[in-house]
Amino acid sequence: MESTLFTRLDAFMQCKGLNDNRITVQAKIAVGTLGKQRRSGKGLSYDSIVKILRTYPELNPTWFILGEGEMILEEKSNNLEELLNTLKDQENTIKKQEEKINLLISQLDYMRTQLSIGQDYLRKILEKMR
Repeated sequence: MESTLFTRLDAFMQCKGLNDNRITVQAKIAVGTLGKQRRSGKGLSYDSIVKILRTYPELNPTWFILGEGEMILEEKSNNLEELLNTLKDQENTIKKQEEKINLLISQLDYMRTQLSIGQDYLRKILEKMR
C-alpha cells in the first residue's frame, strides 16, 4: 500500500488518540475540510499541512510530508523552548541571589563599622575610668 499524507496522518492520529474532528478543532482547520480533502484524493492542502505541523510540534515534518524518518521527533528537539525557559528562570534566580548577597555584604560592613565605633567608645570610657 502506498503511503500518502492521509495514511501518515491516520497513523499519527491513531498514535495520539485523535480523530479528524479533534485535529480540525485543535489545528483551527475549517470544519469538513479534512473530509473534503480526503474524499478528493488530491491530498492535504498546504494550509492544512502547516496548521497540523504547528499544532503538533512532535510530528516530524519530514516523515509527515515525505514518509522518511521517524513519526515522532525526539523529545530533545521538542524540549528546546522548555530548556531555554528553565535557563532563563535559573539566570533570574542567580541574579536575585547575587542581589541578596550584595545586600548581606553591605549589612555586614555596616555591622562591622558599628562594632568598631562601639569598641572605640568602650575603649574611651575605660581609659577615663583609669
